[in-house]
Amino acid sequence: MKVIGVVSQKGGVGKTTVALNLAYALARRGQRVLLADTDPQGGVGLSLQRLQPGPGFAGYVARKLPLESVVVKTRLPEFDVLPMGNIAIQDTHALAARLVDGAELRRLVSDAGPRYGILVLDTPSGFTGVTLGAMRVSTAVVSPLQAEPLAMRSASQLLEVLAALRAEGATLTLGGFLLTMLDLHNADSLGVAMEAWSDLPNAVVFQTTIPRDPLFLRASGAGVPVGLLSHQPPPVAALFEQAAMELEARIGLAKDEKDDGPIPLFA
Repeated sequence: MKVIGVVSQKGGVGKTTVALNLAYALARRGQRVLLADTDPQGGVGLSLQRLQPGPGFAGYVARKLPLESVVVKTRLPEFDVLPMGNIAIQDTHALAARLVDGAELRRLVSDAGPRYGILVLDTPSGFTGVTLGAMRVSTAVVSPLQAEPLAMRSASQLLEVLAALRAEGATLTLGGFLLTMLDLHNADSLGVAMEAWSDLPNAVVFQTTIPRDPLFLRASGAGVPVGLLSHQPPPVAALFEQAAMELEARIGLAKDEKDDGPIPLFA
């Protein structure tokens, strides 16, 4: 099983949006996916409509509940969700402390392995605490890179953290930086994208970019992935399909799709 940690140094960069929509797109492509929310703030649960309150990941950790009893099925058979679940504010610090060394997350990886091909971990912002624990058990990390000033600073910080974890013996790789909230009509936003494309190796930057689009706010308000915003998915949903295809290739899950050349227009 591949474990994908979705991480970022700062909040507000679209991390949960990326985790949710990328996980959904991977499932749409036939991967068996579990999206787990490791953020005590419960961003995934807040982003989903009709998600009934339950013990969730907090119950899995604190009460040692079986994984199958806390996972929530979706209408897509290949896609399940493990929300943070019910947790009192005063208990969030204790929960976070239990996740730092990665032991409880390794148990999740072990329990999820027989059932899923990909485990996507949505994490709190910052490269410490819970996020560090998630990175310790990840096969690869994907980092949303907000196309706004100061974004490149977080990119360099992530590279430093990855180097430190590898020095500890971790085997995770950089799945890539995914440019988010890109506004091609804004000079500052475009400037950040140009800086990323010029300063970072092509191998660590997704070719796909996610624009600043009001449809993401609509999808969040409706509590669904953007691909389920309507019966006819909006064009922006295809961007996550492209990102999913790129990620599959980056983590060794690319499908054997032979290109046999152009298809004739006429019989």
